[in-house]
Amino acid sequence: MAAAAITAARRNAETTTPRWCFILFLAGLVMVGVAVEADFDEASISAAARAEEDAMECLGAAGPPGSCDLQLLQRRAATLGKDTKSLPLLKTSPYDRPPNHPDLAPSKFSEFIAQKNCPKPPCSGQVHIMLGGEKEMVISFVSQTESDTKPRVEYARAEDQDFVEAIGSSQSYTQLMRWHHQLWDPTVKGGHGLSKEEVARIQSTSSWASDSKTGAHYPGLWRQITAGHVRDGLGWYKNPSEYYNSPMIHTVTLKRLHHGVNYKYRVDNDDRIFYFQMPQAEVYPYEVGLTADVGQTPVSNSTMHLLATLKPEVVLWAGDLSYADGFIPRWDSFGILFEPLGARVPVMFCPGNHEAGNAEAYKSFNVRYPMPHQASGSTNPNYWSRDIGPMHVISLDSYSATGPTSAMYRWLKSDLAKFAGSRAKTPWLIVMFHAPFYNSNLGHLGEAQIMKDNMEELLYGHGVNLVLAGHVHSYERTYPVYKNKTNPCGPVYLNLGDGGNREGPYHQWLPGEHGEPAPAWTAFRQGSFGVGHMTMMNISHAKFEWKRNACFDSGEIDFNAAECRTHSDSSKNASEKADEVWVVRSRACKNQA
Repeated sequence: MAAAAITAARRNAETTTPRWCFILFLAGLVMVGVAVEADFDEASISAAARAEEDAMECLGAAGPPGSCDLQLLQRRAATLGKDTKSLPLLKTSPYDRPPNHPDLAPSKFSEFIAQKNCPKPPCSGQVHIMLGGEKEMVISFVSQTESDTKPRVEYARAEDQDFVEAIGSSQSYTQLMRWHHQLWDPTVKGGHGLSKEEVARIQSTSSWASDSKTGAHYPGLWRQITAGHVRDGLGWYKNPSEYYNSPMIHTVTLKRLHHGVNYKYRVDNDDRIFYFQMPQAEVYPYEVGLTADVGQTPVSNSTMHLLATLKPEVVLWAGDLSYADGFIPRWDSFGILFEPLGARVPVMFCPGNHEAGNAEAYKSFNVRYPMPHQASGSTNPNYWSRDIGPMHVISLDSYSATGPTSAMYRWLKSDLAKFAGSRAKTPWLIVMFHAPFYNSNLGHLGEAQIMKDNMEELLYGHGVNLVLAGHVHSYERTYPVYKNKTNPCGPVYLNLGDGGNREGPYHQWLPGEHGEPAPAWTAFRQGSFGVGHMTMMNISHAKFEWKRNACFDSGEIDFNAAECRTHSDSSKNASEKADEVWVVRSRACKNQA
């Protein structure tokens, strides 16, 4: 009946209505929950109508089967990139969302910890939790190096009086910093940064690089940097001020915990008591928070508050955490900002380019946010897997080698083979990595092409249901897709790089082929900031919602990019549901059986 309604609407639209109105009508049907099959029917009709023209344009095109459509899109993107005014404008919603009011912890970069209540100041802080192996919760916190703090956590069931002690390990590290212009001139203002004058003082050696008696400058060492000479680049190895020396980072694993049980805990030298629930096993409904590319702006702060209010079992974060970008103290300011969410809800990560690049080299990420790679047979801390409730979650690294002989590919293939025998227990297969396979935004277009060429067939063959990515600072959802064509048995791709970071949202959307306003595989897209919320209802149906919390891309740019501000509502943690869809595991798909 839904397919007949679409066919009738299309016939009417072609004779009486501009095509963009018809597209918005279809989007509305998806939003209110029309049967998923209707989406596939429409996409198939669309594809069939263009098949002959596609075949002619792709005739003789090089590359793997199914790659021609994406190549056409990329060629058009190169042209459009020179003149973004030629981009078509698609209005997705009339709602305007302002930035949320900041309540960032008042911390200086010289202070690793914001809270002051503890037996022996300086106190511990930056507390957060992550899932370890089966029935394990990993607690991470930091302390000042001068404090006598132990890697110790006391914990108990929430209703019990007596605490049990767990002991872990501690480490610290030193790293040469790198300077990035977003530190002193961020696109989105707010959060923690430095002025050029402050950077110049750090880079200068003139206060000490001279003889104390004669005042003679040490040759090859004395430097007087001014704000006008501050540039992007790696710090100078001769200057001790350009090295970062971390606090003591403590990691403690709580073992033999029980699913669905509420626990309380406190870390050494910290009076506060935190609570968490060990995620439930295979029960429904099952709540999951989704985000990526968050950073440390007032919008980032809003995103983390909103994720907490969802009361999820777990949050999946598809890369890009602190946006330290080589100025490593920002990992500490991020830890303070993250604590209200991270100390109470387990958050699981894959690394992004901001963990790998700008001299980061995964160091701070791996030490502070250890993922359960060894428990899943991985030899690399940047890719791992774990059963979480009714989901089997696989987290990959977009910046590791992905070819068939690579360590990550071989591990992934082995993990998927093991999963095939246990799908009755964890029917939902979720894969997470940073750079998206499918992206109709001009930002970061085609960056994951090699990984896509190497791994898409493997993921499809094992019936992946959802692929989570970030990197592109906007929200986009695809229809189930495989090899650049809508396919009812392919994964739904969610691009969630809209967490609120200082680089701002991306709004330059690309058209589809042959005058279409968007590629056939994209279902919803918006250059705004927001959060994702997935509810697994049963073994076959999951409800996904995306809620916008700042900035608004309605086809025109009507917000202040420096603040992500639009006009209208100004409540602190409100959000507007902009996209809603059912994700369905079809029994007709043999790869998902």
